[in-house]
Amino acid sequence: MRDTARYAELFRTESRELLAEMDGALLALERAPVRAHVTTLFRGMHTIKGMAAAMGYDPVERVANALESRCEPLRAGEEPLNAAVISLLFDGTDVLRQCIEAVESGATEITAHVHRMIERLAVSLDGQAPAAPVVSEVPVAASLLGLPLPAAPDAASPDEREVAVRLTADCPLKGVRAMLVLAKLQRLGSIGTVTPPQPSWQDDGFEGAFTVTITSSTSEAQLEAAARSAGDVARVAVSAVLASGQRRLSAAVTRTVRIDARRLDALLELAGELVITRDRLLRTVEGPDYAVDSALVRVAHDTARLVRALQDEVLQARMLPVAQVFDRFPRLVRDIARELGKNVEFLTEGREIELDRSLLEAIGDPIMHLLRNALDHGFEDAATRRQTGKPVMGQLILRAVRDRASVVIQVQDDGRGIDRAAVLRKAHEHGLVTPTVHELTDAHLLEVVSHPGLSTTREVTSISGRGVGVDVVNTRVRALGGVIELETIAGEGTVFTMRLPVTLAIARALLVQVGDETYAIPAVHVIEAVDFDAHAQRLVGERRGITVRDEFVPLVPLSMRFREGRRRSLGEESLEPFFGEYVAIVESSGRRAALLVDALVAQQDIVVKPFDSVRGAAPWFSGATVLGDGSPALIVDVSSVV
Repeated sequence: MRDTARYAELFRTESRELLAEMDGALLALERAPVRAHVTTLFRGMHTIKGMAAAMGYDPVERVANALESRCEPLRAGEEPLNAAVISLLFDGTDVLRQCIEAVESGATEITAHVHRMIERLAVSLDGQAPAAPVVSEVPVAASLLGLPLPAAPDAASPDEREVAVRLTADCPLKGVRAMLVLAKLQRLGSIGTVTPPQPSWQDDGFEGAFTVTITSSTSEAQLEAAARSAGDVARVAVSAVLASGQRRLSAAVTRTVRIDARRLDALLELAGELVITRDRLLRTVEGPDYAVDSALVRVAHDTARLVRALQDEVLQARMLPVAQVFDRFPRLVRDIARELGKNVEFLTEGREIELDRSLLEAIGDPIMHLLRNALDHGFEDAATRRQTGKPVMGQLILRAVRDRASVVIQVQDDGRGIDRAAVLRKAHEHGLVTPTVHELTDAHLLEVVSHPGLSTTREVTSISGRGVGVDVVNTRVRALGGVIELETIAGEGTVFTMRLPVTLAIARALLVQVGDETYAIPAVHVIEAVDFDAHAQRLVGERRGITVRDEFVPLVPLSMRFREGRRRSLGEESLEPFFGEYVAIVESSGRRAALLVDALVAQQDIVVKPFDSVRGAAPWFSGATVLGDGSPALIVDVSSVV
C-alpha cells in the first residue's frame, strides 16, 4: 500500500482551490452559457478525479467521475443547459466537497448519501430526469436548440507546448508527485500526450522524469510556475511546438516554491526578535554613557539596515491577494439569496490587493457575517424594490482598496438601509443611550448595533436574528488592530468599512509617555506632534480643544482617558480643563484629535503582539509590544480615543 499520508494536506489544498474554481464556473453558467465555463468545470472534475485515484481516495474519485461524465455532454454541446442540470451540478459539487473534507478524518467508505448522488448523476445522464425550465437570466437560444455553447469572448488563441519535468532525486512517491504536477498543468489547458504514460508512474522504475504536451493560451512562464508549484520539482523546460514539429525552448522565468506556512510564521517571529535586538543595539551605541567607537557604530548601523531589509523581505513573502478569501463568497451569497428568495448580483472589486497571510485568514468570518446581514436585513424583496422604483436585482459589493499603510475592506448593498428609529428604540430599551438622545449619527449607530445581543429582527432564522453579527465583526476587527465604520442612508443602502493594517507583525509607531507608562501610537494615524500651550485651549460647545492651522481639534488627555472605563451612555463628555506637555495630532476615519501626553519618547518600528482584552473592559488598546529595553508597552487604538 502506498504511503500517501504525507501528501494528504497537499491533496486537500489543491482540491479546495479547484472546488472554488468550479463554484465560480457554475455561478457564471447561471448567468451565461459560455463554453469556457463548462470547460473549467469539466477540467476541475477531471483533475480531482486523477488526484484522488493517485491517492487512493475512492469516494472522491467515484463522485468526481460521475460529475465528469454528467458534464461531458454539456462540454460537447450535445445537451442544452437548463436550471435542473445546473442545480444538479451544484448538489454534486457539494457532495464532492464533503467527500474531500471527510478524507481528513480518514473516511474511506462510500456512504449512502454519496451513493444516492452518484445514482442521481447517472439517472440524469440517461435522460430520465424530469425536464425543467431553462435558467431565465441566460440567453437561451443556443441551449433550447441544443447548439454548441459559444466560445468565451476575448480568449487568447491556444498554442501547443511541450513541458519536460524532472523531479528532485530525493522526492518520495514520485508517481504521486508527478500526478500533482499534471493536475497543476491541467488547470491551464488541455493535456495531450504524456510520456511515459501515467500508469507507468506507479512502477518502482519511474525516476520522476516525464514530458507532457498541453494546448493552452497561458504563457510559458505560467506553465513553468504551475509545474514547480507542486513542489519537489528540480527542472522544468517549456518549449513551443512549431508547425514543423520542432521545439523552441522558452526563456528563463521566475522560480517559485511551495513553503509550509509555519516556516513563514517562524521567520516572522525571528525577524521581530531581530527588530527588538536592533533597537537595543542602536540605543546602546547611541546612548550618552557609551564610549564612542566609530567602527562599532558603523557596524551597528549596517546591521540595522540589513535587519530592516530582511524584515521587508519576510513581510513581502507573507503577502497574499485578498482574492483567496473573496473567492469563498460568491457561492455563499448565491445559496443564501436563493434561500431567502431574493435576487442579488454579487460583485467583487480589488481582488489583487495584498494582505498579510495571518490577516487574510482572520477576515473571513467578519466578511461572512456582514454579507449574511446584508442579504437578510439589507435587501428588500422583489415586490418592495419594484414599488420603490429600484431594480428588482439588488447589488451587493465586496471591495478591497489600499489606503496608505492600511487596507480597506467594504461590504456595500443598495438595500433599505438601517432603520435608525428602530435601533434608537432598542437602544433606549437596553439603556445604551441617555433619554435625551433623539437621533443617532453613523458612529453612534455603529456603537449601538455592535452591542452584544441587540437585534431589531423579531424572528430568529438560520441566517441572522440573534444580535451577534456586527458584535462579532467589531470584536474581531479591533483584535486585528483595525477599525470598523458604518454609513447608511434610508432607502439607498448601507456600507460597512473595515480598515485593517497591511500586516499584524511590525509597524511604525510614536512612543509617548503618560505618567510612568510608555504607550505606542501607530504612526499611520499620527499627523504631527507639537508642544502644548495650556493657555491656548478653548471651549467649543461642550468640548475643549486647540486650534491647529485654523481648525478646531478636540483635546483628549490620555492620562484621564485611560483611567476611565467605557462610558455608560452616549453624550457624556468631560468639561474639565486639561494640562500636559505635548500633543500628538492624530486622525482616524476622518476624525481628528489632539492626544495630550507627558513626553515624546521616540519614533521606531515595533513588533505587534496580540492583545485580548476582557469583555466589557475599556477599548483603548489594540495590541502590545516589547520595547528595546525589554519593557512592555500597550498600543493605543486611535479610533477609540478620538
